[in-house]
Amino acid sequence: MDILIIGAGAYGLALSTILSDKNKVTIYSSIKEEIEKLKKTYKNENLFPDIELSKKISFINKIEKKYDLIVLALPTNILEQELLKIKEEIKKTPIVITSKGIHKNKFPYDIVKENIETDEIYVLSGPSFAKDLIKKQTVSLTLAGNKEIKEIFNEEYISIEQTNDIIGTELCGSLKNIFAIGTGILEGLNVSESTKASFLTKVINDTKRIIKSLNGNENTIFMSCGIGDTILTCTSKSSRNYTFGYLIGNKKNKEELEKYIKETTIEGLDTLKEYKELFKKQGLNIEIINILNEIIFNNMDPLELVKYITMKV
Repeated sequence: MDILIIGAGAYGLALSTILSDKNKVTIYSSIKEEIEKLKKTYKNENLFPDIELSKKISFINKIEKKYDLIVLALPTNILEQELLKIKEEIKKTPIVITSKGIHKNKFPYDIVKENIETDEIYVLSGPSFAKDLIKKQTVSLTLAGNKEIKEIFNEEYISIEQTNDIIGTELCGSLKNIFAIGTGILEGLNVSESTKASFLTKVINDTKRIIKSLNGNENTIFMSCGIGDTILTCTSKSSRNYTFGYLIGNKKNKEELEKYIKETTIEGLDTLKEYKELFKKQGLNIEIINILNEIIFNNMDPLELVKYITMKV
């Protein structure tokens, strides 16, 4: 299959590595300098200093042909503006979305649906740091859509679960970033392992309740995009959201927090604000969202997070 990956960031480069095993892969970026450097070096020294990409992968700054499949590997907050630049070039092509989050009350699926003329849209999600994917570490991913296209992956190290629950898959992929801030806060507070496990249990159950309330399939929480991704993001020091939470719980000063925010993309921060607004519109009272908002934006004592564990829904 002839695949175009849109986005030359960490996840786009990682996907190019795993997809080039069985497919012809091209990476597109609207940033010309980024593409020119990749053409010359097949490396991104900042993201993966020890990794050289396969010479089978091509790089382009302009889309001049049709592809069998488009893979979107862009941050959700710039997804729409980037799609508008290339909407004519990629129309009527199946699209796989790997972007996670919510922007202006829209999930990536909604953004693609509104801006791109296509009959096939899929969502790929699951426990997979880019640094592991690019090294072809074994992972299990969830692919949401109405058809099976898992043949594009090398199943020697990629296990694909199929579902038609777009809503649940996108909710799991974005909520876990918020909850990772929470587990990081608890780590910074130096609470017990038992307390952290209880928190994880609570947020997994809350995720299930949210999925059901927004008309998804509550059982999606039991797939790789649900429990799998939640456990990975909420327990790993490689998670930027977790690290940010740790700084809060460890009572780092305002300057240190602002420096980390400036230097790092913390997806859970913007997502937290978006969900608070969305749930208010939907008439949903999700206490963990309220508490984290108060801790992060209104200086509530981080210890208040521990009380959430014993709250009744």
